[in-house]
Formats: sequence, structure tokens, C-alpha cells
Amino acid sequence: MDEGTHLGETLRMFSARGFVTTKFVRGGGRIFEGELHCTKGAVRVQVHLDDWDFISYPRITLISKPTFLPELMAHVDALDGLCYFSPGSVILNRYDPATAIAQCLDQAAAVLEKIVLDPKYCADDLQDEFLAHWLYGQRSLPWPVVLCSSSSEKIYADYYLVGLPPERKAVIATSYADVNTLAATLGSEAPKTSRCKCWLFRTTIRPVVPDGKMPSTVKEVFSWLRKWDPQLYNSVHRVLEHEKEYLAAKFATFAIDTPIGWLGFGFDLDQMVRLGYRNAPRRFKQYLHGKGGSTTIFRIDITDIRPDFIHSRNLVFDDLKEKRVTLVGCGAIGGYVAQALIRLGAGTGTCGELLLIDSDNIGAENLGRHYLGMGTLFKSKADALRQELCRQFPHVCISVQTNTVRATSKFFIGDLIIDATGEEAVSEMINESHLRQKINVPPVLYVWIKGNGECVQSLFVDSKRYGCFHCLRVTDASRNREDRFPILNGPPLRKQLGCRSFTPYAVSAPMHAASLAIDAVIDWMKGDPSPRFRTRYIENANAKMVKNQNISPLKGCQACGSH
Repeated sequence: MDEGTHLGETLRMFSARGFVTTKFVRGGGRIFEGELHCTKGAVRVQVHLDDWDFISYPRITLISKPTFLPELMAHVDALDGLCYFSPGSVILNRYDPATAIAQCLDQAAAVLEKIVLDPKYCADDLQDEFLAHWLYGQRSLPWPVVLCSSSSEKIYADYYLVGLPPERKAVIATSYADVNTLAATLGSEAPKTSRCKCWLFRTTIRPVVPDGKMPSTVKEVFSWLRKWDPQLYNSVHRVLEHEKEYLAAKFATFAIDTPIGWLGFGFDLDQMVRLGYRNAPRRFKQYLHGKGGSTTIFRIDITDIRPDFIHSRNLVFDDLKEKRVTLVGCGAIGGYVAQALIRLGAGTGTCGELLLIDSDNIGAENLGRHYLGMGTLFKSKADALRQELCRQFPHVCISVQTNTVRATSKFFIGDLIIDATGEEAVSEMINESHLRQKINVPPVLYVWIKGNGECVQSLFVDSKRYGCFHCLRVTDASRNREDRFPILNGPPLRKQLGCRSFTPYAVSAPMHAASLAIDAVIDWMKGDPSPRFRTRYIENANAKMVKNQNISPLKGCQACGSH
């Protein structure tokens, strides 16, 4: 079917529904106007069709709002655009545009029907979308601000300017050091300070949906705060009544940490009144409840870049904040494991630390499958990895040890140890020392690549109820040690480089191993690292299938059986 036929069918579909073309758009787009029908009547809309590939859905805009529609509506933006499909939730058929657009119109009508007939649906969705309505539910754009740090011990954050126009950012923080680190990370000069302050509040109650419309004046904000959380309302008024510092600036701003994220607002201060009341904040508060109550507020779009937000945003469990994690081996596997641990919160908090241990340097032979690149050639793997991670996340605490690993009692101080060396002799040494420890022993996670990357494996050792690393091999009649759980169908390919030999495998193998290790860490963070022994295969691997399981201690194991 050619393009002309597609267009003809689309025009006939619109015509059959009573829509007419009102405007042509450059590039072959069109705007149609017509009505969507629901139980209480018709709603006149425009359909903006300018993407025949349907990468974005046709924009449907309400031309007018009949009286049966509420003033404040879920799924309707400040420009009266109707959100009828969540982005990416439905894939429209680009080869049948008439049916695809009809599908959009039907869904838009169904959304309007729900808004009209089910007030609870509207209220619930409004609360779910509250931040979007707060920020963009009106035509005036919010003021963008970056939140760099906050402290429960301080009731306000200071304002700083970072960078030069047009990239300059307004930053609020309770620590100048954090802002200075941010500026250095962004390649900016030292931040410029301001005498303005942003007053900080917290609530455990989700913002209540206001009646009719979002508050737009000081008086309306006060009324809404009282309805939302009386304790929060009182806290705001305590600041206005007792903290005269807010009268030193031309405007006052407030940021509230809520269960759905940070919400901010502010308002300009009448210069003559604030100067007259600069030592009498109580009288200025009274002014705000009187004549000053008609002052228009502005909304603040707060981008939270604090470690707590960055490292826990995507998690439904506690992150690695305050944990002391030791990673042995900063090679192909360890490099990818380290960057994932940082993103899970390792090295953050008052006591959190990530210790990297590796005595080797980056060689040319490492670059083809390592997380680090050419710029780290000949450098210490541990040092180079630390520098790169701190460049990306300057707030994390990472320490390094570049001498050969020695599993002394000090080695086992912490919360978790990960052996990513892939060297069996090192793993055996760590395993033996781990089993000798008596009190408060952290678990050890071993991870390695099998053969030429056919599969990757990991073992989590945290209890004498289950097998240790040495339990993975058994002794045959010739006293040779072989896999307890055989997996390879033949010996791996080995290559020679000078007097050294190595096992070749694709760059995907260490990524695969790191992914397996991190999933084991996540299960440990959730409270249960089962199955402790795990295997993952690449597609079409020439290997035997081994069950993921909690292995039992091997009878007569020379490591765990003797302890």
C-alpha cells in the first residue's frame, strides 16, 4: 500500500468521526479538529499529526473545557494537552496509520470518560503526577535549582552560582565543600556565594491535591500547606516569624522533602516592607497573611544530586551506604564490578568505604577487555580505577592497596569482600584465611570466568552450613583435583604471549561475570544471597548445564572440614 493510500484512509477515518482539517504543518503534518464523546457530553479537541512514524504519539489538545470537566485534571498539562498513553506503553502500527490514530482517539475518549465519571481515579492520578502538575501545570515555567547537599541539623541551605552563562546553575547546599567539589567536577571555577537562603522542611505525608487549581499566591499556598500537613504549615510559619535572615534577600524560597520528591516554591519580598520589618519578622509574617497574601508565588524545579538520591533512586532495597566493601582484583572483571558497586552506593555515608586491592599495572594486553582505556596504560590498576570512579562520583570514599594481597585478620574487617581476581590460587588463599576467622566475619563473594567465556560463575560464602570455595573441586584416583560440578566439554583454548600464556575470551565475558556478581550482591543486600553457587551461560555455549544452588560442604574438605 503506497503513501497516498495511507493518507486517504486516514482522512476518511477522520471524516467518519466528524473531524476536519484546519491547518497544514510543514513536513507533511496536519491539524484536525473535532469532538471526543463521553457520557456527559462532547469535548472539542485538536489532533496534531506531524509524525507519521509514530515515534511520538499524536498530540491531542483540548480546545475548550466544558463545565462537566474539573478545573484541575489528571493527564492534562498547562497547554491543555491530553496524556492518553504513557510514553512507550503502546507501539502504533506505522503501516496502518488510520487504525493507529483511531486507537489514539478511542484511548483519549476513554481517559476523559474516567475523569468525568470517577473522581477517585482523577484524584489518585493527580497525586501520582503531583510533581509534574506542580512544576508544569501552569504556563509560567519553574525556576531550576540543583540540590547538592542537605543536613538534618540545618534548617536552611545557602545559594551558590556554579559555572558561567548560559550553563550557569543555581545550587542550594548546606556544605560549601560539596558545592566546590561539584564545580571542580564540572570544570567550573569556584562557586559564587549569595546571601539568599532556601529554607528546608521535611514531611512524611504525600502532598494533598488542592481544590480546584494549584495555589498561585502566598495566601493560597498557606491554605494548601495547612490542609496538607499542619505540622509542616507550623514549621514554615516558625521560620517566617523567628528567622529574620530571610528578610535580607529580595525573595524567600522554601524546599520540602516529600515522599514523592523535593517540592519548592518562593515569592518576591516587597522591598519597602521587608526593609521596614527587617528586624521584626513576626510583623512581616502578619503582612503576608494580609495585604502581602496576594503576592504571586513562583515554583522551583529541584534537581536532587545528593548521593542518597543518586545511589538509591532505582532501588527498592537499601543501598551500600555506610558499608565497607573490599574488592580484590581490579582487572577485567573487577573494573566492571567496581563501577557497579559505586552506583549501588559503595563508598558513601559517614563510614562507607570501597577498598580496591591489586598489585598489577594496566598493560596493553588488558585494554581490549578492561573498563579503563588507553589513558591508564602502565598505571596501577587500583589507582587508575579509583581516579576514574572519583572523577565520575567525587563524593565517594575509595582507598587502594597496591601491594600483593595478604589475607590477614585486618583484611576481614568490613561488611563484604569480593574476589574478582579469577586466580584460583588467590581464591584458595582467601578462602583458607576466611575460614580461620572467628568473630564478625564478613561474607566473601568469588566470581570468575569459565573457559573461553562459555559461562561465568560465582560463589557466596557466608555460613558453615554451605560449601566453601575449596568444596568446588574433588580429588580423583590420581590425586588430581577436578571440578565437582563439571561444566566444560573440553579444555579451553590457551594462547602464548612470550613466556606468558592466557585464556582468550570476548569483552562481554567480564561484563557477564560482573553482572552475575552484582546480582549476588543485590540479593545479599535484600537479605538472602541464595542461590550461593551460580552459573550463567552465553547462548550456544558448548557446556554442561549446572544447577544454581546452595552447595553442601564437601565431605572431607581439607579447608572447611578441618575447621
